[in-house]
Amino acid sequence: MTHHGMTGAVLCGLALLATPALAHPHIFIDASVEVLLDGQNRATGLRIGWRYDDLYSLSVIADRGLDPDWDGALTAAEESALAGFDMAWMEGFQGDTYALLDAADLRLGPPQDWTAGYAGGKITSTHLRMFAAPVAIGEGTLFVQVYDPGFYTSYAIVGDGVLTGGSGACRAEVWGPDVDAADAALLAALAEYSADESVEQDFPAVGRHYAEEVRVTCAAR
Repeated sequence: MTHHGMTGAVLCGLALLATPALAHPHIFIDASVEVLLDGQNRATGLRIGWRYDDLYSLSVIADRGLDPDWDGALTAAEESALAGFDMAWMEGFQGDTYALLDAADLRLGPPQDWTAGYAGGKITSTHLRMFAAPVAIGEGTLFVQVYDPGFYTSYAIVGDGVLTGGSGACRAEVWGPDVDAADAALLAALAEYSADESVEQDFPAVGRHYAEEVRVTCAAR
């Protein structure tokens, strides 16, 4: 798996094109992806985990008045108050999680069964997304991509994709983006802005180029 990252050349290019662009992304999340399978190797849902960077985690904890003794641990009541802090999604928000069977987009339901915790200076949350109907993977490939289209948030999948259930015939692999191609797409998008346009307020939708994904296959290859 390759990792998100801007090369030195790209950073220099961004500086020449538009200084505000250097502010993106603002939030960094380590993501985990668990694919739920039924006995027929059909995908029924996804359990997504997000571990936020230290700075954003501290901001959330401070804004909500949690951990007032700053011991780095939350009480049961504080954990309960934190749970769901990132689940109040605006209408149309896709949860920065996209699923496809080969090239066909799959519909995911709203988040449910969410959790949140705080340890080591980082907030970790999980949530469940169910497919509208079980997805028969068959000879195809199920893709689960994590990315923010506007690149305000940068996601990196940590560890391996996890499969729960199924017959044992399926496997999950994590794939990273072509970073050189993603950097080129970003520079090309930024080049379209004039000097008086605000890149920060209307950042180009380049996040998909930096997407990491889990690929699930069940057929013998």
